[in-house]
Amino acid sequence: MRQNFVIISAIAFLFLLGMWGQYRIDPNNLDANLFQSIYQVMVLFLGSGEWTFLDAPPPWQVEIARIAAPIVTVLSVIFVFAKDVRVEIINYFVRYGKDHLIIAGLGDKSWQFIQSCHKDYKVVVVEVNSKNLFIDRARSLGVSVIISDILASGAFARINLADARHLVTLTGNDGVNLELALKARDQVRKTHPGKHHLRIHLHVDDTRISMRLENYPKFFSDYSLAEISFFSVYDLSARELFREYPPDIFAEVFGQKTIHIAIYHFGRMAEHILVEMTRMCQFANAARLRITVFDKDASDKEAQLHNEYPTLREVCDIEFIDREVKTPQVVHDLPQELLESVTQHVICCPTDEESLDLSLILRSVLLQREACNTPIMVRMQESSGLAQLLESNIGSPEVPDGLYPFGMLDQVLNVDYVINDRQDRTARALHQDYLARRGREVSADPRLYSALQEWEEVPEPARKSSRLEADHLQVKLRAIRCTFDMERDHGFEFTALEAEMLAKMEHDRWMSNKVLDQWRAGPERIEGARINPLAVEWEDLPLPERQTEITGIKSLPALLGKEGSHIQRELVIGVTGHRLHKLDADSPYVISSIKSTLADIQATHENHKLIILSPLAEGADRLVARIAMDEFGMFLRVPLPLPYELYQTDFKSNASLEEFKELVGKAERYFELPMKFGTQEQLASRMDGTPNELRNKQYALAGAYIVERSDEMIAVYDQLPAAGTGGTGQIVNWRREHAVDAEFSNESDLILRPDMKAVRIIAPSADATAGL
Repeated sequence: MRQNFVIISAIAFLFLLGMWGQYRIDPNNLDANLFQSIYQVMVLFLGSGEWTFLDAPPPWQVEIARIAAPIVTVLSVIFVFAKDVRVEIINYFVRYGKDHLIIAGLGDKSWQFIQSCHKDYKVVVVEVNSKNLFIDRARSLGVSVIISDILASGAFARINLADARHLVTLTGNDGVNLELALKARDQVRKTHPGKHHLRIHLHVDDTRISMRLENYPKFFSDYSLAEISFFSVYDLSARELFREYPPDIFAEVFGQKTIHIAIYHFGRMAEHILVEMTRMCQFANAARLRITVFDKDASDKEAQLHNEYPTLREVCDIEFIDREVKTPQVVHDLPQELLESVTQHVICCPTDEESLDLSLILRSVLLQREACNTPIMVRMQESSGLAQLLESNIGSPEVPDGLYPFGMLDQVLNVDYVINDRQDRTARALHQDYLARRGREVSADPRLYSALQEWEEVPEPARKSSRLEADHLQVKLRAIRCTFDMERDHGFEFTALEAEMLAKMEHDRWMSNKVLDQWRAGPERIEGARINPLAVEWEDLPLPERQTEITGIKSLPALLGKEGSHIQRELVIGVTGHRLHKLDADSPYVISSIKSTLADIQATHENHKLIILSPLAEGADRLVARIAMDEFGMFLRVPLPLPYELYQTDFKSNASLEEFKELVGKAERYFELPMKFGTQEQLASRMDGTPNELRNKQYALAGAYIVERSDEMIAVYDQLPAAGTGGTGQIVNWRREHAVDAEFSNESDLILRPDMKAVRIIAPSADATAGL
């Protein structure tokens, strides 16, 4: 595309230059014979220009045009010819490539996927339509595009399918994708029997077909030659939703012990989200998942869902409500007790316009209710459209408005989700560990116990189970305040309490999946009848079985470390302190004191991921956060005492507001605390500047959250007696007493509490050091 622009620009420039020269020769002739003049300039590009040979030397414009125009013509022809030759040469050598990634079909989904993978893989695309507008775009990225029917004779040889590493089927037709997967497997069997392993990623819109095929042995024969796995935009969107916006995090912030998801409009997207929740939402407190669905045809859709998943109610509490939520009045009519218990709202309307409209209505009404400002997840299909209103780029200024878009094609059709080599490596390692533990204990014919085989031979349902276990590792680690570090080994070990806790969580996850897939307990394992003696609650497991599971958890740090996923503990540093009227923010003493305190914490906890927990009020909150990020590379999490619509009125200038948005944009995560003490109207700042005690209680709520959720705590504090609700003095006193007042305490038990270390006091100015 860039070369085309250069050529067209050169032709246009020389044409205008020639016309200028015509004018210089005879202005009257140009005016009287315009078309003849145009013709004369055009023939310069063909090397013909007798009219330029005049008695007097021609103008310099004509000299340049008559010399350069034929050269541009020749170069243009060479370029066009060379481009076609270059494409043919590149495509010819594809047949000799190895470990490449083949994409079947070149539509919008394929284009989104190509943009995420072309830098990491040698990509080959096969497209049947030579007029496809994406062809030139793909080739401009260095992608080989072969025009052919991929199912035609000889097509597999042209793309050397047998030596490829991945095949991604995105033809837009489920039947063609399925046929292609089967023929690709047969091709590998014929050409490389026992020598190559091709991963086939099969896109199927109708996921009910894929669910049934996963349990159809004939479809998944020859696992060792070709590993077939299914994916859809719906599956990927549901996975992205809970990976990017963990439900336990938001429930914990709101002090809830039960995850309660409200879903608006129940279509295919919502169904996948619901199923993903039942498979992945098993948390430390073992509370049952609660789901509420609003849909105008709720009764019919509930019946269809339970026909598909007869055991669904055994793993979660679900309620379908016959109500189309699309106007403010309908939202107003929803019961207060229901809205208070919701920990996430998920909107899945058919169009982006409807989803955005409902999200704005819902947000507006929830702010008029007490303690109902839970986050709203909005399914948007296109990043380039309305989703831009809801989403900011990472690191860019962010308006923390409580609306979170998910499901955009350019995000879910990403190599990390579709191919996900890291998840696959982790799942493979988990399976090998399972074999090492179970293989010694269980002597069984693999035909009767199919999971007791090497990864290349194991059936797809067992592989899928290992992938789900790999995904659930993030949930387990969050429960004990840990995470992954992909760069450095920290010598991590679980405590005995942590190992047992995570073993129980894993058994709960495994049990939920087994029950959802209609397995049941019985005295003897019978795979065909879906009977397993271990399909019982954790407390009912024999002690040796529990110990085996605990041993498996204890082996995870070493096991995952070999795959480059090192477990690391998080250490949260809470921040409280005075605002600008009591703080000398430019004081070298204050700045150096903050730096030395952070340096000491970093040195004391060198194997931890260090996280600043700050509400970013003007003053000490921002000063400590900025120094921690800029000077020490720490991460930032922002607990907002009020919704942005209310909180922004605290900031004294536009510059302060922009600084706040800048820091939020750099944060790893932000979240609103519940409007526990009033509605939007009751918590608003007063025009006359008088204190609002309900608003002050919200600041105290944020302070209490920081006290209860921080390992270390920094207070930029003058040590004067506490003055009023929500002030620095009250928060410091709570920390010193290791307890907050009951009305501000957070009772959630989804994540382990930290051990509170003594608060570190820093004077707000050099003059205030005398009181320390």
